[in-house]
Amino acid sequence: MNAAAHLRVFQPLSAYPDAVQARLIAAAHLTRAEVEAEAQARARRRLLRRVADPFPEPGEDDLVRVLEVDGSAFYCPDELGLRMEMAAAMLEESMASSAYEAAVPTAARAMNRGRALVALEDEWGLTPGADDEPAEEHGPGRGVAVQGHDDEPAPRDGGRGPEQAHQDGDGTGGTHRVQTRTAVWGLPHAWLAVFDPEEPVRRLVDGETVAYRRTPVTAAVERAGHAAAVLARHAEDSELLGELAVMIPWLQAFHPDSVLELDYGGLTRHVWPDDSAFDIWTLLDALDEGDEATAGLAQERLNRRWGRVGMLAHAN
Repeated sequence: MNAAAHLRVFQPLSAYPDAVQARLIAAAHLTRAEVEAEAQARARRRLLRRVADPFPEPGEDDLVRVLEVDGSAFYCPDELGLRMEMAAAMLEESMASSAYEAAVPTAARAMNRGRALVALEDEWGLTPGADDEPAEEHGPGRGVAVQGHDDEPAPRDGGRGPEQAHQDGDGTGGTHRVQTRTAVWGLPHAWLAVFDPEEPVRRLVDGETVAYRRTPVTAAVERAGHAAAVLARHAEDSELLGELAVMIPWLQAFHPDSVLELDYGGLTRHVWPDDSAFDIWTLLDALDEGDEATAGLAQERLNRRWGRVGMLAHAN
């Protein structure tokens, strides 16, 4: 298990177009444990390919995670092809061109991007803008709408990628937001600030030491807004405030009945039990009360906990 964690939005079936609903229902026969096992098996197969190609296999069904809450089902399609296009865009900006081409061959990325665009058009009724022609596939402004962190790219101005496809039909337009964000060897503090430290934390899959937190999206937005207001008053240059400015509109884009899940994944064994949500809210409350000593202690605990994880990342 790698040291990746995921923040996922699970939406009710009514939030999806008819074509997507049919696919979600068809995929819901797998248990959560089976989905996680299949995701890991596919990742291993991609790593073992003889020819470099980090993208999903052509024709490979998108995995779907299903969450049952009080008798109602909520869905989170993996959308791996879209998310890997996002990761490829970020890597293109941060790697030397020769190294990037070896890791992400142009032909493989073009095929994956084409499949992603077809899926958006066929299932979601979305089409890319006029500036999304293949001739400028790797040019400036090829960013995506979903604000990212770690292995997802930050948004860029100009242009529209497949996740920024606009809706046809009634002319109202729309922006597609992927429902999963991924972080490796660490968690953005904004991910933790949207959870109540008192909410129960459970195991994700029976028999595995994997922890998760869950909360209604509306509650997450409310907490994020409160945290941002505190920071705007007392620490307007903080990194956390910038993260929250990205997090809030992302969450607001989804159905109000959705559920937000933080899946610690492979990070569980390195940080659990994790008191970071408690420390973040202790820090925020102390800032708002002018208690610098308590705020400093909470910040020190956060730095120490995630500093150890950072050292493990370098060791690996």
